[in-house]
Amino acid sequence: MEIYSIQFLLLLVAALLIYYTIGKKHQWICLLVVSALFYLWTGGGNLCFILVTGITTWAGARWLDRLAGEYAVIKKNKEIDPAEKKGIKAKYAKKRRIIMFAVVILNFGILAYLKYWNDIFGTRDALGLVLPLGISFYTFQSMGYLLDVYNEKYSCETNPAKFMLFVSFFPQMIQGPINRYDQMRDQFFTEHSIDFEKAERAVYRIFYGLFKKYAIANILAPVIAAILDNEAGRNIPGSVIVIGILLYSIQQYADFSGGIDMVMGIAQLFGIEMMPNFRQPYFSTSLAEFWRRWHISLGKWMRDYVFYPFALTKPIKNLGKWANNKLGKHMGRVLPAMLGNILVFFIVGIWHGAQMHYVVWGLYNGIVIALSDLLAPVYSRLNEALHINTQSKAFYVFQVIRTFIVVNIGWYFDRIEDMGLCMESLVRTVTDFQIARMIPVCIAISNDFSRISIALALLATVFVFFVSVLEERKIDVYEYLHKKPLVLRWGIYYMVIVLILLSFFSVPDAAGFMYANF
Repeated sequence: MEIYSIQFLLLLVAALLIYYTIGKKHQWICLLVVSALFYLWTGGGNLCFILVTGITTWAGARWLDRLAGEYAVIKKNKEIDPAEKKGIKAKYAKKRRIIMFAVVILNFGILAYLKYWNDIFGTRDALGLVLPLGISFYTFQSMGYLLDVYNEKYSCETNPAKFMLFVSFFPQMIQGPINRYDQMRDQFFTEHSIDFEKAERAVYRIFYGLFKKYAIANILAPVIAAILDNEAGRNIPGSVIVIGILLYSIQQYADFSGGIDMVMGIAQLFGIEMMPNFRQPYFSTSLAEFWRRWHISLGKWMRDYVFYPFALTKPIKNLGKWANNKLGKHMGRVLPAMLGNILVFFIVGIWHGAQMHYVVWGLYNGIVIALSDLLAPVYSRLNEALHINTQSKAFYVFQVIRTFIVVNIGWYFDRIEDMGLCMESLVRTVTDFQIARMIPVCIAISNDFSRISIALALLATVFVFFVSVLEERKIDVYEYLHKKPLVLRWGIYYMVIVLILLSFFSVPDAAGFMYANF
């Protein structure tokens, strides 16, 4: 069920009507029923997987909470000898670790089997199973909840139906974001009334997301494929490959952030604010900052549940102490972080897929960030020696352009699936640029597509860039538009709607969301 389809629109309208007319104490039940219907509609045969994740995570968290409560009572009992308490504590800690690891291994095992079996072993899944919608997102989200309960960040949810709403809330099933239970709990189970201004903001956000997805990403996708996917592309000059990668950077941002805008707008119609997933990433001044602005919810998940636990392990802490004593304070600080970043981005690469190009892409990002941390003092001394004003606007622009180039080098590994062709493309970009051939080759490629559509997509990109500049300057775009003359404001609205409609004629077979595949 596509998010722009009549079926989805009817489901959404019906859900909103029931949600705001039903007794407010039962609104969460309406969301749960709608979420179940949505999942059944889009892949009912795989409903068992989300139920397994929901039930095992809920039951495991309840067990963890109960054991923590039992030990808390024993801890307060002054009649028990301290030495005996120590043994009891170790016993309870061991039980809780076993439960936590059992649930984590089961659920990540299901995800790994469904997602990676064919990629790793080159054979079809013997059970003939299809990857369930949103399995990566709801698995990571559920395991985050389990680990939070394990770490006693908050108490578990006692109602299994309420927990299933957190796992299966239908907007997030499309492509995230990866929400946190403590941030969603009160919103799900608080009574909501219609707020017309928030609803208007939500509708604007949905249309802006549709605009990015369909007026930019879908139009550019076949053009990018013609440049980067064809084996005949081995003869394409490096200058045209660069154009293909730059278009891909636009397409991927428009596709993913556009989808997130839509799902967050839909959630806002129900009075629910989900975790933000983008914050103008192409204005970043470093690769590390870029990944704090791109897919924010995944980055925070990796930070909290992989990076910090890894950094706090005894071997890594000992390594940090050794480096501090033998190699200096800087190495003592950055060496554990370097290893943690490489591990995190290796996992992020695998999260995208088990193919080698994703692994290389992940390692590329991790190694570049690690080297940036390692060489930070060198950069600082170099700036001082060259008398560079690091607070100037010129230096800021330089950092943004430099980061954009570094990110786009990474997109080679992300987008070009054949590693041989990927490396050839990188080499040709440097050694066989052939700028004189760029325009003739681009014209030849564009003959297979509507040049008007491509021009409209690029115009839409300029519009998104302008909006991003406003957002980067902390300007509320909704308020900004409402201060403009009525004619100008509605001219912009009609432009957005017309470009969305034209995109359906330009690319009648609209592709799904890129990140829905992950």
